[in-house]
Amino acid sequence: MAEFSKLVITKKGQALIAKMISGSESVEFTKISASSHTYDVGSLEELETLADVKQTSTISKITRTNEVAVKVEAAFTNTDLREGYYMRALGLYANDPQDGEILYAVTVETSGNCHMPPNNGVSVSAAYVQIITTVGNAESVSLNVDPGAVATIGDIRELQEQISDLQAMIGYTDTDIYGVEVDLINKRFTRLAGAVNKTAGKGFDDVHCFGGRRRCNVTDKGEVVAYQGDAAFTTVGKLAQAVTIPEGQRFAGTYPIGTEVQVMVEQPEFWYKVVPVLTEVITEGENYGRHIRKARYYVTTQPKPGFKVHPGFMADGKENELIYLAAFEGSIQDAEKGYILDDAEVADPAADKLASIAGAKPASGLNSVLTRENVRKLAEKRGKGWEQSYAGPVGITQMLMLIEYASFDMQKHIGVGNASKTDDSKTSMTENTGGSVSLGNESGMVLNENSVQVVSYRGEEYFWSDLWTWIDGINVHNPDAVDASKHGRVYVADHGFTDNTDAAPYEDTGLCPVCTYGYISAFGYNEKFDWLFIPTEVKGDSALPVGDHFWNQHTGWRVALLGGEWHYGASCGGFCLSFDDASSTRHRIIGGRLVYVPSRNQEAA
Repeated sequence: MAEFSKLVITKKGQALIAKMISGSESVEFTKISASSHTYDVGSLEELETLADVKQTSTISKITRTNEVAVKVEAAFTNTDLREGYYMRALGLYANDPQDGEILYAVTVETSGNCHMPPNNGVSVSAAYVQIITTVGNAESVSLNVDPGAVATIGDIRELQEQISDLQAMIGYTDTDIYGVEVDLINKRFTRLAGAVNKTAGKGFDDVHCFGGRRRCNVTDKGEVVAYQGDAAFTTVGKLAQAVTIPEGQRFAGTYPIGTEVQVMVEQPEFWYKVVPVLTEVITEGENYGRHIRKARYYVTTQPKPGFKVHPGFMADGKENELIYLAAFEGSIQDAEKGYILDDAEVADPAADKLASIAGAKPASGLNSVLTRENVRKLAEKRGKGWEQSYAGPVGITQMLMLIEYASFDMQKHIGVGNASKTDDSKTSMTENTGGSVSLGNESGMVLNENSVQVVSYRGEEYFWSDLWTWIDGINVHNPDAVDASKHGRVYVADHGFTDNTDAAPYEDTGLCPVCTYGYISAFGYNEKFDWLFIPTEVKGDSALPVGDHFWNQHTGWRVALLGGEWHYGASCGGFCLSFDDASSTRHRIIGGRLVYVPSRNQEAA
């Protein structure tokens, strides 16, 4: 990869800057030349011309970056090049009205690897050059360029982005893009692009980010050893038969009977785009951001101009082609006693582990101090790459559900879940995990042995109802006084999780949750964090436009809970959130879920 030194402005370039500052002259950049000559950086200031110039390119684009700097772009190709050469220096030229064309600035290539090959008649090689230089006064720079100049890769990318934005506003028609238009004002949902005429379930099975979701067994080291349907696949936390993965395949090796495995859902990577058709300032004169009133949500399984990797696949700057979501609500694996199936033990965050298996009563704060921090420790105790569920992975499932069902109301389309019990005010009234084993990778609702609804979205059981689930990576700060006219602020991270802070790696999302409670009628919008569903208004009802409830009624630092519990009825749902609790909260109605992110464990990635 080519590497260049700092850009050195020549003495003639400095003289032109002086004229520009005095107001007597302006500058017009003309060309960039490539030289094979080896220069010492210390000699560049004295240069008036480049030796051994091999190619010259006219300027294709000039952009003011601030008041005293511009970015100059050009492209070199080997279309007419008969002999190859090493590009060892680049010279930027400009017109001086008094002295004519001058060598304005020079940079030298330092790696020795920048080779431009001769044209072989088969393929064309090219170099895309960006030079950022100070000019004293950017307003005095001519932005005119030669209309015959070669378009740079930057030009092409920018054009692709513009075309993509135009397509998004008009509406994509590509059959490999799947979308929904959400009109929160008129309570209307419209399928878009490849999703038109599709129905939820089998209609999306052939779309990899939907149909590619599948339950699997993952070891503590992150090795995937069996999938739903394999003879060795198990839901009870240990292999009942040995597994041998042949050499040359991922995770090759032999895994003996008794190997500990968690039941996870393998989620393939996808790219997304949100088009804000209509937004509205929340409160004029306040820094509360904007409501999104109408938007288009799109996903695709391949990179496309204008689309971004969903942040749920990113962790500390590293991209994951797959991540693994818990199939079941978290239970406890005691360091000495093994899997705890009745939520009766006191979990030790320093020794025990959070688990995802069938046949266990979900761990709650009934007997254990399951604060968000302690659930985080239990998850991380499982090994490198393991965390409790956090904002990014939650957002993945939410976006897929929204597009597949063209609705926010998962209780209507899949099932109410365990949400209709009468609370006894003293016990954890959850159902044992694994009631959806018969569904496998499919979405749906089944009745368990207690005649209670068990719901699952493509392998994730009880994403809503049964038990509130901690969401890590979201910290909320509310004002000193709260009411329906006030809004808090949401901070998000994808690593370095901790509570009650907005310090790095947490980022200010610009999303401001309303400080009251009710059925959601609007979410906040910020372009960088357009994948988050943070409620900013609660004027809806139990059916529309969202159908899920939101709570945020306390001052200071708050943490996030998802889904609802066994007696919250229609309030529950895949977009149901509570910011009512402090990080110190432990309660019989709250538990956690696992997630495994391969890039956090380079050894198994």
